Amino acid sequence: MTVRRPPELDFGGKALPLPVYFPSISSVKTALQPLDYLQVLASLVGINRQFLVSAFDLAAVAQQEDAAKLLQASRDAGAVTLMDSGNYESFWKDARDQWRQTSFHQILGGFPCDIAFGFDEQQPPADASEHVALVVARWKEDQAAAGSCQIVPIIHGDARDLPGLCHAVAVQTGVSMLAVAERRLGDGVIDRARSVLAIRNALDQLDRYVAVHLLGTGNPISIALYSAMGADSFDGLEWCQTVVDHDTGLLYHPSQADFFAKQTEWSEAGLSFQARTLVHNLEFYASWMQRLRVAIANETVVDFCRHNFPTHVFRHCSAEFGWSDS
Repeated sequence: MTVRRPPELDFGGKALPLPVYFPSISSVKTALQPLDYLQVLASLVGINRQFLVSAFDLAAVAQQEDAAKLLQASRDAGAVTLMDSGNYESFWKDARDQWRQTSFHQILGGFPCDIAFGFDEQQPPADASEHVALVVARWKEDQAAAGSCQIVPIIHGDARDLPGLCHAVAVQTGVSMLAVAERRLGDGVIDRARSVLAIRNALDQLDRYVAVHLLGTGNPISIALYSAMGADSFDGLEWCQTVVDHDTGLLYHPSQADFFAKQTEWSEAGLSFQARTLVHNLEFYASWMQRLRVAIANETVVDFCRHNFPTHVFRHCSAEFGWSDS
């Protein structure tokens, strides 16, 4: 049974359009501090209406009251705010022993967000039943601590196991969205796209639509390909780690932003180099995702890929997935 993808999901009375990209805020591998990025995104809700922030980083912010006010102001302006469990940052900062589920729950209770990822287990049990039971138990604990904030469970596993695991977790939790890490889906983008399709096919055996979020996916070409395969939601740091060419959707080193500055009116706004580059990228992602949503609604996503992918990239996808070249 194929369940048609809805145009949006409801989270606490807010409509989240599908597919959707969440620009991520993180203290890992980024140029500015998390509070700086939060200020940028809070000021640009008119351009970008959703973003992700790490619970670990919120716990470490010196001005926690300021961060909470910025999050609330963003929500009041209509933004959908997504809190990550913080396990990514705790791993890279060698703080996994200090960052516990109870730490996450404290931040859940102290900062206003609409959605949050569950406190995930990176090394789950090998037995599928035990794995599902652990994810479900964690989800229940996190949801109890989150109040009205909706918890999205994260499922880690080998690509071949993820379809069955995702189906089982969806059945036992009743959630409207679950998440998997892109890096666990395969080595290359083609294998990963096939894994997304397998997960989508498994979830479509249910009598309702369950959205799939891919963790760590911010490349525009990958987002479009995975959306064509059935993924719905994405987050990534590319918006603040690179600069995007609006004409091709390709990403470049941020120092090369000068080459693309004239693609938006922000080049004449008197902004700093970094601020100009960030808003340049946010404008691109807003446009790219809106056009992708229209294509999916019209069942013309292959045409979207044909017109927006580099020719050799589309030809490769066409050969792999049986798309028409014309």
